[in-house]
Amino acid sequence: MWSANEDLSSFLPKSFGKGKQTAPARKNESLVVDDSDDLDPLRQFLPTSFGKKEEKKDFSAQFDKTKREDMVESKRQRVGGQENQIQLPTKTSATAESDDDDDDEHDDDASSDDGDVEEGEDNLPITHEIKLKDHHRTVSALTLDPAGARLISGGYDYEVKFWDFAGMNQSFRPFRSIEPCPGNQIHELQYSITGDTFLIVSGSASAKLYNRDGNEVCEYMKGDPYIRDMRHTDGHVAALTGGVWHPSDRQLFATSSQDGSLRVWDVERKRKQKMVIAYKSKERGGRAAATALCYTHNAKLIAGAFQDGTINMWAADGPFVRPSITIADAHQKYTETSSLVFSRDDRTLVSRGGDDTVKLWDIRNVKAPVRTAYNLDSVSPETNVIFSPDERLILTDITGTSVPKGEGYGKLVMLDRETLEVQRSMGVTQASVVRVLWNPRINQIITGSADGIVSVFYSPKYSVRGAKLCVVKEAKRQAIDDFELNRPIITPHALPMFKDDQPRSSKRKREKLRKDPKISHRPEMPVKGPGKGGRVGINEQQSVIASFSKDTMRDEDPREALLKYAELAEKEPMWVSNLYKKTQPKPVFSTEPEEEKSDKKK
Repeated sequence: MWSANEDLSSFLPKSFGKGKQTAPARKNESLVVDDSDDLDPLRQFLPTSFGKKEEKKDFSAQFDKTKREDMVESKRQRVGGQENQIQLPTKTSATAESDDDDDDEHDDDASSDDGDVEEGEDNLPITHEIKLKDHHRTVSALTLDPAGARLISGGYDYEVKFWDFAGMNQSFRPFRSIEPCPGNQIHELQYSITGDTFLIVSGSASAKLYNRDGNEVCEYMKGDPYIRDMRHTDGHVAALTGGVWHPSDRQLFATSSQDGSLRVWDVERKRKQKMVIAYKSKERGGRAAATALCYTHNAKLIAGAFQDGTINMWAADGPFVRPSITIADAHQKYTETSSLVFSRDDRTLVSRGGDDTVKLWDIRNVKAPVRTAYNLDSVSPETNVIFSPDERLILTDITGTSVPKGEGYGKLVMLDRETLEVQRSMGVTQASVVRVLWNPRINQIITGSADGIVSVFYSPKYSVRGAKLCVVKEAKRQAIDDFELNRPIITPHALPMFKDDQPRSSKRKREKLRKDPKISHRPEMPVKGPGKGGRVGINEQQSVIASFSKDTMRDEDPREALLKYAELAEKEPMWVSNLYKKTQPKPVFSTEPEEEKSDKKK
């Protein structure tokens, strides 16, 4: 029995959850609870946390709909011709099976001998894919803002399209489309380091700056094409080929052009460039088109590739009299070196040549390339090369032009940085792959193809936001009264049965009216000069003098003007009076003396 002297607090739990019972020893304590299982029903009624619990939703079903088919090549494959065969590393042979599942962690644990390589392979965000289909021609430019929330694409259809991952749903439609440079293909798009503006480089000679909402901010000056020395012009005089922002200064960007010059621009100065680099080629004519450019990450060097096969580097602050570093015959002459990129240590340069090669250079010793990868087909001047976020891989595109249309795949190739061996090759679309972009913030790979498709590769496990936001949003359901007709709309009165009996063609009617002398009579023009045909001529001087005469009609009494014709109308009636002349009674008007009228007024 419980007595009043016993402590009631001994019946209450000292803590939540199961644990060891540690009851304090008291002299007046006679009841000790040793078994904590008796308090389990009481614990169920007590709160374990505060606030509303967030329900965790399972989006695995939506992610499975976008799972990519396994198109990874076998261990040995040919990437181009049959002479040079590129082998896949032996350690990556098991990765083709690991791409089919996102949750193959037990496979990694089982093969712990080569876990380092397989861990890097499994972390690639290529297991799932979405396709953004709105361009009609080749997608030649891609850029993501620094946060990875908004994608901008441009292509050969002259259009620039804006894609917002957070605002899109499963319909995958852009929220805006503009044509910034009518009639000019888009060669380069690049967001500024702050993400508030982006640069547009097109086939015209002037670059344009737009804000992130798609409104034009500035268009920069075009140079004088009649000045031969490119150092004395205020802008480019030929089509642009590339553009890049300064790595640390948001007020500066650089452009390259077919006029053979690189120009550094200040955002606030649109009428003239800040600095100009006029390259003098050793080829005949002394001028070679610039095809690509880039800055080092520390912004100490600016590199440019030219059509004579050379790659030149200058100090970013000048002087630009001669290059600081020159790589002669870096690629085949008269081919377009489409891309240059520096590593983060600013010692390694990767170039993508129009001679179907990717070369790795050490700028401390440029006599020969460190490594070269051959048979990487490229026919587009916008084909680029990039580093992976950890710089262990080099990504580039293979056009697949040797494959018949609709029967093969343009490929995305991942090369090992140290050896330039193919680590992975995957098909993207049944057309050439032109552009590739890997954003480290969201860990997603984006490609642009020649068929107008933008492909976004991601992994539900290793990617963040980006495509994952729009995949889980279902498209808006179509209402009953919300429909679109793909056939022409015919109004009822446009049907032949409702039309009047009119000739289908008015040609015969016009020819008939033309033969009528009265209907087709053209008003006679005033005769100028001497009179003819019974008409008195008038010269221009007389018409001018007549316009100077004053019009006195406003000062004339209208009653008096009409009474002037009263006597004439009575003698020679022409209209109504002439018809009723015999039957019409003679009107008699009353006449009153003026004296009588004045008496009445008084």
